Amino acid sequence: MKNNEVLFCREAVVNRFSETTAYNILHPSNAIKGQDAAFLSSLFVDINLTEITQQKTIFFLSSLETLYNLPLQTHIHTVTFLNATELSEVHLDELSEFRLQGYQLGIINPSPDTLPDVVLDIFSYALLTLDNLTIDDLIVRVKHPLIASKKLWVNKVENMEQFTQLKEKIPNGQFSGSFISKVTPVKGKRILAYKAILIDLLVALNDRESSPRVLAGYIERDPTLTYRIIKLTHKALYHSQFNVSNAQRAIEIIGVRDLIKWVGLVMLSSVLGKPDCLFSMAVSRACFCQSLSAVLFPNLEGAFLVGLFSYLPSFFDEELPILLKDLPLDENIKVALLEYKGNLGGILKIVEAYESGRWENIPFDQLASKDISKQSLKDLYVKSLKDAREMGTL
Repeated sequence: MKNNEVLFCREAVVNRFSETTAYNILHPSNAIKGQDAAFLSSLFVDINLTEITQQKTIFFLSSLETLYNLPLQTHIHTVTFLNATELSEVHLDELSEFRLQGYQLGIINPSPDTLPDVVLDIFSYALLTLDNLTIDDLIVRVKHPLIASKKLWVNKVENMEQFTQLKEKIPNGQFSGSFISKVTPVKGKRILAYKAILIDLLVALNDRESSPRVLAGYIERDPTLTYRIIKLTHKALYHSQFNVSNAQRAIEIIGVRDLIKWVGLVMLSSVLGKPDCLFSMAVSRACFCQSLSAVLFPNLEGAFLVGLFSYLPSFFDEELPILLKDLPLDENIKVALLEYKGNLGGILKIVEAYESGRWENIPFDQLASKDISKQSLKDLYVKSLKDAREMGTL
């Protein structure tokens, strides 16, 4: 993936001292006022927003419908602005629920004369735009008690005269517009797809008190991942006869121990621009590692992930140490992948040697002590190809 890919457009939001306090995030096309769910989801999953926006507050304009498809970001201060013309008292319960969940909400060009007080009370922020209001009308509107009590953001400031007036009348406000800062494209490199979800899942799995409900919350941040995990419950190896409709029930059927394995599979199968055979090779290696581990070290965990993640550089065109950075994997898995150390590292060595036909690197004498002959090792390899074919239908 190229480093100069345009990830999104950014507009600085400043205080009366012209200090940047937030960034208004725009679609790369810079042509739409709102943001679609797919674009906003990619911001949170595929981009390190905290680093790119320098830990500033993030503003984005959206809709109530899109908000349903977005994950709550507890590590980033985001404010979602909704259009006042699309809201009414019938949306009160929905808006209240979002507030209770922890979402910060703003309202665009609110009019106290047309919106009920109970609806306006839900919002912490108000955005007023000078392409919709004259500056005199705007100044009058912000004096209304229901508007004045909110954190105010004025957009579309086009000249010094407007900025001077606004700073005097709204000293605690935030301002943006072409006069203050041009909209600029932000270029960079997308991070590993699903990496944010994978990190959260690994952290949760390391916490023995994490329930299937908590784990399901991370899975459901991505509709494709949710669909595939639910679909998995109908595979023969889980023998589910029930109509599974949510991620929590799917996790209860699959089991917590297998969850990361399947999330890893979905992650690699979703990478675009790679030949199908690459995914088959990765899954086959993972199955081979797992089968060999079951014979050599029956109580050892992690062999499947070691085999699968050894293919990460081929999928993401990046060095393995960088790809594994920040992933809270078990230390035995990391040293196996990076240094071929430990029992897992030894298994990976044997598997890679067998795949490439480097028979001289396979310790057949040591394997014989575990009742593994050349024929039984071949049988394990053939079985891994069969298992990989079935997993490839996920």
